Amino acid sequence: MIKKLLFIFAVVSSLAFSQNYQGVENCMMCHSSALRTFPGFASWESTLHSKIHQVPTSTNMKGNYAETVNMGSSYGNATVTFRVDGSNYFIKLNPATGSSVEYQVAFTYGGGWKQRYLVKIENSYYMPPVQWNLNKYKDNSSGVWASYNPQNWFTSTGTLRPFDNLLRTKSWDKNCAGCHVVPGNHTNTVNKVVTGTDTAWVYSWAGTNAAKSMAVGCESCHGHPTAFMGQGHVNNLTSLSYDRKLEVCGQCHFRGTSSAGTHEYPLDEATGKTYQSGQELAGYIVVKPGLWPDGKSSKQHHQQSNDYKLSKHYNPNMGMTCVTCHDPHQETAYPHQLKEDFSALTAGTGCGKCHGDKLAETNGRNNHSKHLQAMSQCSNCHMTQTAVTAKAYDISGHAFTVIRPSATMNFATVTNGMPNTCAISCHRNGQGTRGFGPNFGITDGSLTNWAEATDVALADTLWRYYQSMYGIVGVEKENENIPSSFTLEQNYPNPFNPSTTIRFAVAKESKVTLAVYSVDGQLVNLLVNKEMAPGTYTAQWDGRSVTGLSVPSGVYLYRLIAGENIVMTKKMVMLK
Repeated sequence: MIKKLLFIFAVVSSLAFSQNYQGVENCMMCHSSALRTFPGFASWESTLHSKIHQVPTSTNMKGNYAETVNMGSSYGNATVTFRVDGSNYFIKLNPATGSSVEYQVAFTYGGGWKQRYLVKIENSYYMPPVQWNLNKYKDNSSGVWASYNPQNWFTSTGTLRPFDNLLRTKSWDKNCAGCHVVPGNHTNTVNKVVTGTDTAWVYSWAGTNAAKSMAVGCESCHGHPTAFMGQGHVNNLTSLSYDRKLEVCGQCHFRGTSSAGTHEYPLDEATGKTYQSGQELAGYIVVKPGLWPDGKSSKQHHQQSNDYKLSKHYNPNMGMTCVTCHDPHQETAYPHQLKEDFSALTAGTGCGKCHGDKLAETNGRNNHSKHLQAMSQCSNCHMTQTAVTAKAYDISGHAFTVIRPSATMNFATVTNGMPNTCAISCHRNGQGTRGFGPNFGITDGSLTNWAEATDVALADTLWRYYQSMYGIVGVEKENENIPSSFTLEQNYPNPFNPSTTIRFAVAKESKVTLAVYSVDGQLVNLLVNKEMAPGTYTAQWDGRSVTGLSVPSGVYLYRLIAGENIVMTKKMVMLK
């Protein structure tokens, strides 16, 4: 026994002094079996975090490799084909003119919603211009190929781009590695390599077994050991402050850059230090989310951290964090490693644990949703799938807000418009991302453009139902008299709670905007944003943001704009 312990001591000591971080194989030596909330190493290996990269096999390679992927006419109809030689997989880039070039797949890259690939060129890894989109989350019963950033590899005429510094800036090492593997060291893990006029980036990850530690591993969340076996971790995650706990997941589930904008993962570029759980994430990142025009709803993926801070769940006194709902250590019986069935309207289960009052029904209709109980699920309305990772609308928002149909109407002049929960979840063409619902005879052909006449027409119908079902009063015309000038009156009552009325006059047919802003100039809600005929109107504001969030007490500004001219701005007070 003494000899065995000395051997382990020698192995771990040698690892500890070679790198700050040791890799998952080092943790596996002591944590192979269940311990407290950790179910055991084999259970963790079933998660997508563990499988983010894998050495290619017939089991983990998801695509149909007999197919040819066309890059499209914008790239001269250049193609990508595949070759399988035993256990080796190859990707061939075929230009419209000139010789093809072939690369061997070194690692898979994902496989839960989509799969990309990594090939090694010089000392860095790159993603070829193809992506396999699964049918849906962890369902590869069918799938389709899509091009992925073909502009990195092909010119507009379909010829191969040279392998130069422009392509080197697109490497996995420079842009992706910091969130997808355990780093090799706390400082200077990603190295800028300059050779003459060539500039590349090389990222070193932890561990001696490249394939096993090529993962979002133990130390990604728990930090690196202070010395060696038995000394514990840098952070006991349960003892962190509320925001630091959220940042354990938020370090990767955000969209933005490193501190100086060079990389797309957390890094303090002034010191070369990588982020470690327990530190303040703000010193390592610049948040730059991809949003719909309301400025709040996520349009791109891995922004759950950004979303969550907009929700009522973001509350230190409540103490709800990512692991309240998700199990980071194992696959569960529910999608996305959810701990419970959060779709069930069952008291004491999922959302029903805290929101049992929202489960009641009368004559088969849910009292809260106003829809049939059989069609009502909390996630249908409160986790709208507005973002995309592989296909349009396959990622749920985590702000837990309902985007009203009026948002589509009010942002109809913005390029690609603004989706709304009712349409995107159930009513667009009678089948949305969450279920089925009537389309009211309005069929829309373009999934990603919400500014089309059909989208606005559907939103107008949905908004009428919405206002009726939930007791919301919109904009009403008082009379047909033509005012002599554009005017904006003081809201009444003021102060108000929960709603107030704003009266305004339109002197001639104009594009009219009536918007509510915070005192620091941030858009809160758009009450009116359309062409209006002359007349006197009243608009109601119910103290909510454009995404349906209740706003806090305070002073707000409301502004009337006719055409390009600001008519007037006034103040009002929400007092709860």
